[in-house]
Amino acid sequence: MEVCLFIEKVGQTGRSRIEEQAVAPPEYRWVSGEEYLAIDNASDVRFEYVHGQLRMLAGGSRNHSLIAHNLHGLLHDHLHGTSCAAYTSDMRVQAAKDRYYYPDVTVSCDENEEDNVLHSPRVVFEVLSSSTETTDRTEKLEAYRELPSIENYVLVSSERQAVEVHHRDRKQNYWITRIYSPGDTVKIESLNAEFIMDEIYERTRFR
Repeated sequence: MEVCLFIEKVGQTGRSRIEEQAVAPPEYRWVSGEEYLAIDNASDVRFEYVHGQLRMLAGGSRNHSLIAHNLHGLLHDHLHGTSCAAYTSDMRVQAAKDRYYYPDVTVSCDENEEDNVLHSPRVVFEVLSSSTETTDRTEKLEAYRELPSIENYVLVSSERQAVEVHHRDRKQNYWITRIYSPGDTVKIESLNAEFIMDEIYERTRFR
């Protein structure tokens, strides 16, 4: 069963009505960036925005939640006293004019960021799940690589101890990908940070 999102203009005020129905997906109406922000700010659920379409975010697993919490805690401690700050998945990131995402954890070192959206993230962390992994590895990887402020894009598995760090080498003008396994120390060069795998995966359980 697929849960579909309908967005419909209502009345002269231009306000939008959001309804969920378990039916086959219709042809979605294109939504402007301004409409998206109005809908997302007024909604109890969160939406990402890609090329005029809304994407409703689903909840995560126990491991997913713990890993994101661990990462944010490690980053918060490491960045204490610096101009950089670690944000949870409640903070929206504008990856392009027509792309808004909610990463699991984001680091920005720009003290002039807006209150409800980051424009200059330095590092983005996504905790992978079966429903989001393809998007995180393709669409979002491409989008973040094109965002000039991004220096690291980090993919963290929720099904085993495995971390993939994409690092922008500005001197050589190319990207380097490093894969980390159990027992390794994960390096985030742009933050001068190193985290032990067991710290990232503290309290997680695997089948």
